Amino acid sequence: MKQLLLLILITISIHSCKTTQQESKQHDKHQRITTNHITDLTPIITETSGLEYYKKQIITHNDSGDSPTLYFLDTLGNLLYHKTYKNMTAIDWEDVTKDKEFLYIADIGNNYGDRKDLSILKIALTDLQNEDATVTRLNINYPNQKSFERGEQNHPYDAESIVAIEENIYLFSKDWKDQTTIIYKLDKTKQRQIAQKITSYHIKGLVTGATYDGTNTVTVCGYNNNLTPFIYKINYSNGEFEFLKKEELLIEGGAQVEGIISIHNDRNKETYYLSSEAANIKLGEDEALTSSQLYKVMRFK
Repeated sequence: MKQLLLLILITISIHSCKTTQQESKQHDKHQRITTNHITDLTPIITETSGLEYYKKQIITHNDSGDSPTLYFLDTLGNLLYHKTYKNMTAIDWEDVTKDKEFLYIADIGNNYGDRKDLSILKIALTDLQNEDATVTRLNINYPNQKSFERGEQNHPYDAESIVAIEENIYLFSKDWKDQTTIIYKLDKTKQRQIAQKITSYHIKGLVTGATYDGTNTVTVCGYNNNLTPFIYKINYSNGEFEFLKKEELLIEGGAQVEGIISIHNDRNKETYYLSSEAANIKLGEDEALTSSQLYKVMRFK
């Protein structure tokens, strides 16, 4: 994702966030969040855009400009291996999620609102090591989109976040203009479909990743116009969503967080991994490229 507007706002290196632990205390004195920088990711994953967790490995991918490749990391962020799938295409991969049988890759990046080929790619978890694996493509359209002329980022037909829950996939839109997210429902099995709008919420930021804890909570991540990253907890019950609490993450210099995965949730704390994209920073007349980052976030209840 190439957001020039946000890159102009960066005047210091995001690399400076590499403190051992940065703790953000919320207004509620009984809650706190710790954000730990784990590592800089390998330069071949400069645009990490989604995260999933499977068999004690972190799965990630780049967004636009890469081959249809998944990267498999250990929990310290070290690249273990990667797989490039012959029966997939990659235009603008933005997120990844799973259920008990399948991995779903969201090729839904649509910054300019002109794409007619938005899709979810579906591959069996048992086939992830097979680069010749069979892949099912779920083609999707937005219900109200009439124009597909290439334009600026001032439309509601972009998204970067999906979660798989029960029989459905839920998609969270990203809206540069209104800072609102719309939740759409998709059928996991239907190969051509129009997304069904469920609800919308003025989140006051850009939603860039989502994760489901397997019980009743969806957590989305994103950032505000000043690159302040946040997580937002959402209660899920029987197909309905209730937005609960937005909490900012203290990362010095800000971060363009893109992926989130929940790996632990009990009555005492929640644990997530988050990733952020590399970014171009402007220092006077010079520019430099920071590394993409992997973080571990713990939210104490």
